[in-house]
Amino acid sequence: MMKTALAPAITLREKFCYGLGDTSANIFMGMTMMFLSIYYTDVFRLSPVAMGSLFLLARFIDAIGDPLIGLLADRTRSPRGRYRPWLLWFALPYGLSCAAVFFSPELSATGRIVYAYVTYMALVLSFSLVVVPYVSLLGAMSVDSDERIQINAIRFPLAKLAYLLCSLFVPALIALFDNDILGYRAVMCGIGVLSTLLVLICYFNTQERVPPQSVPAIGVREQFRHLLQNDQALILFAAQAVVMVMNTLKFGAAAYFVKYVLQMPATFLSLMLTAASVAGIVAPLVTGYLLRRGHIKRIPLLVYSQLASAVITLAMGFTPASAVWPHLWLFVSATLMAELIAVILWASVADVADYGFYRFGVRINGMIGGGMLFSTKVGMAVGGALVGYILAWFGYQPDNATAALPEQLPAFRVLYIWLPACCLFLTAGILRFYRLDEQKTRDVMMRAQDETGRAEAKRHGL
Repeated sequence: MMKTALAPAITLREKFCYGLGDTSANIFMGMTMMFLSIYYTDVFRLSPVAMGSLFLLARFIDAIGDPLIGLLADRTRSPRGRYRPWLLWFALPYGLSCAAVFFSPELSATGRIVYAYVTYMALVLSFSLVVVPYVSLLGAMSVDSDERIQINAIRFPLAKLAYLLCSLFVPALIALFDNDILGYRAVMCGIGVLSTLLVLICYFNTQERVPPQSVPAIGVREQFRHLLQNDQALILFAAQAVVMVMNTLKFGAAAYFVKYVLQMPATFLSLMLTAASVAGIVAPLVTGYLLRRGHIKRIPLLVYSQLASAVITLAMGFTPASAVWPHLWLFVSATLMAELIAVILWASVADVADYGFYRFGVRINGMIGGGMLFSTKVGMAVGGALVGYILAWFGYQPDNATAALPEQLPAFRVLYIWLPACCLFLTAGILRFYRLDEQKTRDVMMRAQDETGRAEAKRHGL
């Protein structure tokens, strides 16, 4: 696609530094999905019901916060741009809150609940204040849909490095300490520092090339109305929410499944999560290669990859617990297939924003970015709540967590296998209705640029 004067070619260095921002964001995602559930129940000694309720309550706050942050970011006017300043302003609060969640002070049962709720809410809010503008920044870096996908083809392997960091190093580093409380406290302080530095690197090494469009200002209610009328954005949001339910269930339940069903040590869990993280790094590279070479189109890849992952996940349900290495192979294979869509989904955030501008003449990139992040965290909340509530339903008690009763074992299979497989089939069904393929995206972008050009000419009396 032809580059415009507003969007010169982006260097590899800038693409790499933009991707490091997602490495920071996925430290939060990785720690939440892999370790937060079992940390809250087995280390901090929260009841599963309290944990599940916390995840749900945090998402109700996000329901208001994420779109409003997107709205404010859209309206930000600064020499540094619309979205980049937010990375500078909130990098430090994000890192501090990430460390605080895992600090684990000595408190009463009520005090632990209050502390968990306050610190997790602070983390969720600071995460939104960084990541909503970060997601929207992609659309301000380039107007080229194909280039956005290539940026994401670099971004997502870097994002998955966070999962590799979490799965490979965090358990080993925690094990160096005399007890888990001290281990989590020390390791997460380091993680908080790293998260802040990565956000700042992204801020100092990226550039907003696409200026705000000169379109009439509209109110918040009108922007929400345009967001809800953007059918392709809603499809994207729904798919992302279900994807995150699946990921949170699968990765959140992996620790329980390995510990109680496979009856393997923490080192095996670390190996399994590390291998899955490597698959997550490889998957975006595979997606970029397949699309560049024309081996498959975007929408078929979206649908078929989820169906393949669902079938592999179901196969785990019929694999004996004694076959631990086949379990590892199936887990990694299912992760690889499921992750093939990540590049396309997140690049499509800017595409559906262009689509909305073409239909309504209004740019709400920040609100759409906020909607995508809200969908992500809704999926994490629902998945996390399901982990807590299903464990409670089967009578799981964290105070007696050295062994599971026979009647509790089905809970781990439901969370780790059957519900994730259902989510994958549902994601494939939702994405069948997504229409912004390669040609449609190019047409929408060119028409949106034409509309912008006419509006600018009229504004200047040309």
